[in-house]
Amino acid sequence: MKLYELFIGFRYLKSKKSQGFISFNTLLSVLIVGIGVFILIVVISVMNGFQAQIKDKILDVDSHITVSNIYGDIKGNSIAEYDRLGERIKSIDGIVSVNPFIQGQGLLRHHSYISYVMIRGMGARGNVPAEVKKFITEGGDDFAVKKGVYIGSEMALNYNIKRDQYIEIIVPRGQLTATEGVTPGIGRFKVLGFFKTGYYDFDTKLVIMSLVEAQNLFEVGNVAWGIGIKVKDVYNQLNSISSKIQSVIGFQYVTMTAEEKNQNLFYALKLEKLIMTIILFLVIISAGFTIMGTLVMVVMEKRKAIGILKSMGARPTSIMVIFIMEGFLIGVIGAVTGVIAGLAASLNLEAIILWIEKSINAIMAGIYQIFNLGIFYKISIVPTHVYYIDSIPTEVKPEFVAFIAIFAVFLATVSAIFPAWHASRQNPVETIRYE
Repeated sequence: MKLYELFIGFRYLKSKKSQGFISFNTLLSVLIVGIGVFILIVVISVMNGFQAQIKDKILDVDSHITVSNIYGDIKGNSIAEYDRLGERIKSIDGIVSVNPFIQGQGLLRHHSYISYVMIRGMGARGNVPAEVKKFITEGGDDFAVKKGVYIGSEMALNYNIKRDQYIEIIVPRGQLTATEGVTPGIGRFKVLGFFKTGYYDFDTKLVIMSLVEAQNLFEVGNVAWGIGIKVKDVYNQLNSISSKIQSVIGFQYVTMTAEEKNQNLFYALKLEKLIMTIILFLVIISAGFTIMGTLVMVVMEKRKAIGILKSMGARPTSIMVIFIMEGFLIGVIGAVTGVIAGLAASLNLEAIILWIEKSINAIMAGIYQIFNLGIFYKISIVPTHVYYIDSIPTEVKPEFVAFIAIFAVFLATVSAIFPAWHASRQNPVETIRYE
């Protein structure tokens, strides 16, 4: 590529003052590319943040790896030798904690409220596991009282349960029979305190008690229904450690990672992100058609100049390069603008949302007061009681930002090929004659 081709291509981005419509189309092309890149970066950064936050909360609360009995018995997939298995698992490098547990479903009754709950028994009396202690917001940090439990703060709020009050938990016991069904078991427990994990399903449905209390409630004896394992490097060594555990405990038992247990949720999040990405990429593709239309109009405007260049010895390839370079420059300017705006918005999204909320609430409060419309209730763009998040999570991935920018420039350049090819085929004699 010669220097004059780049110079002319840059000059063609501008237009005569009398033909402002052409410059408007060029500006419109740059804006559409920039807006497309901006929207993609912001939306995908937020979706990455939501996915990471949900995944982190699930991995933070739930076991990273779960060991269960593949055979089971009439009382479920019981593990009678859970202490011995736990010691063998602890010998593996990278293991943080090993906790046998019993987990089952039941009903919670408090006054006139009855609700489905998930019961998890883990830890000994007077010894709450560390992964539970860090979530306790009110109350002690041990099962000091016999038949004591911890419940989620959201559950306590929903059912008006106070600390040191008693709740009843109803669970199925024994073997299912055709005549009597399953015998229900009822236990009365004291609420020792509350926890908040930040994951809505756990904070509204989970009841935590000691392993012994869960064994007595379900009447299963001195067994565990699984062994929960926490690892140090959950993102890089989860599968490898799971394989090591499987080889140590033998194939009578089966290991399952948290990702495998929640694979439907993680797959749904990935599918949602993929579909949203495809839809948003259509914005950039639409910019390609705008660029194509803009350059067609530029070719029509510059017919005389093209004819003069060709008569002076410019080759058809040089004419093509000039207009392809114009599309390339439109893509570069739009992509750079979109990347700068997108990164600025993604990194300061929470402050922007709060500013928008304050502005809307201030304007609406003034309108209500002027026209005496009654009491105005503040608007929340991202209500925490719906999405259950303390802040708007964003995660900017540099490789994805670079891919978006490169794709935008590539598409803008490709969109210029047809107008450039059309310009290169013009006959200089006919063009100059009629111009």
